Amino acid sequence: MIKILIAEEQALIRQALISLLKQAGDFEIIGTVNDGSELFTHLETSKPDVILLDLQYSKSNGLEVIKRIDDKMPWIKVISLSLNNHPFYIKEMLKHGAKGFLSKNCSVEELFDGIRKVYGGKTFFCSFCSNVLLRDFIQKPDDTAVDFRTITAREIEIISFLANGLTTKEISEKLFISNKTVERHKSNLFRKMELKNTAQLVKVATENGLLFS
Repeated sequence: MIKILIAEEQALIRQALISLLKQAGDFEIIGTVNDGSELFTHLETSKPDVILLDLQYSKSNGLEVIKRIDDKMPWIKVISLSLNNHPFYIKEMLKHGAKGFLSKNCSVEELFDGIRKVYGGKTFFCSFCSNVLLRDFIQKPDDTAVDFRTITAREIEIISFLANGLTTKEISEKLFISNKTVERHKSNLFRKMELKNTAQLVKVATENGLLFS
């Protein structure tokens, strides 16, 4: 049996995943959590083989959580299961430790296949995400558009916290960096995206798939 932990903020999706996974016959659901702190508390006593992870807007966002898992418990296989299918987000999740990426629009067969293949040591993308990455690879950025590939993982974290209404001071405390460093990241984002304020930044990031709409 493949032991699975579900880390998902939305209760309805957690219940739907439980119902689906029980149909497979070779999956054992050992728990569900809805935020990063609860996840790490759970991992102190449980030993999942695979984590299905979507904590985009939790107290600790997805990138932060997956980096910590990869640093402290690299034997755990993490699959990102997300509605955020922007190529930048997919690549950052993989870069920081994810072993697979599934769109929440994937088929049940792809969900099952992805879990089994990642558990077996392979990397897995659903067909939708594979196509997203392929288009990103072959597409030349529009000279007049923002090239989102220049945005760093830390800047994505900053945008995510800003979208949740956190102040500069709150972000600095959460990321253990100075207020000045947070402001520098914000300035860099405004420059890269040719924007003037936080409201515009969050709006453009959401419209381009860097955050949930």
